[in-house]
Amino acid sequence: MAGDLISKKTRNEFREFLVGWTLRQISSEFDAADIRCDSAYQPPESGQRRSLVEQYYRSLDFSSPSDARKLLAAYESILNTALVQASDSFLGKDYEEQARKRVEQLAGWLKRDGFKFENGRITPSGPQAKRLFDDQSPRRTISEVTRRNIFDALRTGRVCWAGRLSEPEFMARLYDLESLPSADFRFLGATNDIVQHRITNPDDWPDDWVFTDSRFNLVGASDEAFLRFLCEMIHPVVRPDGKEVKHLADLFNQHLAADGWEVVARTQLSGRPVFAGRRRLLQGAPSLASVKSLVQTLNAEYLTQQMTRMEAAVESDPELAVGTAKEFVETICKTILRECGETVAGSPDLLQLVRQVREKLDLLPDDVPAKAKGAETIKRLLNNLGTVAQGLAELRGLYGSGHGKDAKSKGLQARHARLAVGAAGTLAVFFFETYQARKGP
Repeated sequence: MAGDLISKKTRNEFREFLVGWTLRQISSEFDAADIRCDSAYQPPESGQRRSLVEQYYRSLDFSSPSDARKLLAAYESILNTALVQASDSFLGKDYEEQARKRVEQLAGWLKRDGFKFENGRITPSGPQAKRLFDDQSPRRTISEVTRRNIFDALRTGRVCWAGRLSEPEFMARLYDLESLPSADFRFLGATNDIVQHRITNPDDWPDDWVFTDSRFNLVGASDEAFLRFLCEMIHPVVRPDGKEVKHLADLFNQHLAADGWEVVARTQLSGRPVFAGRRRLLQGAPSLASVKSLVQTLNAEYLTQQMTRMEAAVESDPELAVGTAKEFVETICKTILRECGETVAGSPDLLQLVRQVREKLDLLPDDVPAKAKGAETIKRLLNNLGTVAQGLAELRGLYGSGHGKDAKSKGLQARHARLAVGAAGTLAVFFFETYQARKGP
């Protein structure tokens, strides 16, 4: 398609590379980049893994800068994961050499599209690609208070934000400095400007100059840009001291928690963690502890967002919590079916998905032997799984988000939302724990 920011050839090369991965690994990488899976789409490509990648591709507009950034984030994580796997001595030198060669080939295709993969990062290498990273309407959910509190903590702790790199080297890893204006009329571009006032004459600017420099606007930048700056501070290339990295990561998370964000280790580089920002699992009702454990086990960003949305909305927006609870169970069902190699055709409702999972996991009441202790009770509980699903679907239809209602209709209260979220969590955890038990170690 004309106008694609990431070419079809590059997309196909990554798709073929992922044929050697498990379905769960593929889903984890795309979900972590906040890319939706269009499970209703039936691609012409053969094979479950190719089809799964194409279902994720289907939800993207490749001419959209925001969608292209999501896909590049997924590709960046995929390449880093491949390098970590290649360094596993257990797999042997031949495997390592082949894997590294394949990563180089994929990096070459990205280069043709105007991007470079260096030091574990995908960054633009040309002016056309650069516009993908120019966020004209930044999304800001991390408040100015949180950002300034982090900067104040760094000042108080006298933290060298550039680590072992020079400040121009550090900033060049995040920004195209030559395209940014100089604050000094004697120079063109920001590079020589920073060199002059921070290296040649280091006392010209204060050590914390970058926190208030309008060219980088860290206080008002998008969440993505702000988190990327924090994660770069604790990148292995920048900061080799593991204790210092942990201290800073804990410091960032202490402040980011207020806005529902955190930085977490997503991959490794030479055995050291590489961090990325993501939505945080909020601390809430004890009844949801098992659900949080499930979400962390799956390590899927979309599930994390649903979990966070449910907990945050229980008190403030019960209708949203109910709607998200239903979506959460749907997501778990589709995940289990995909892991089992089942195709989810069309747009099945929640009851159909629950019925399909029950059949796949052999959870029909007839599976319970009559001689088992409490057989009748177990059968009754299993039959009630469908009732829970039906109740969620009906409650969401009557009160949950996603449907217009009469202007005089009365909304749900927090206790109703807690009931719906608790029921959804119980059902989802039971399904997934059963799937794990059936699958074995």
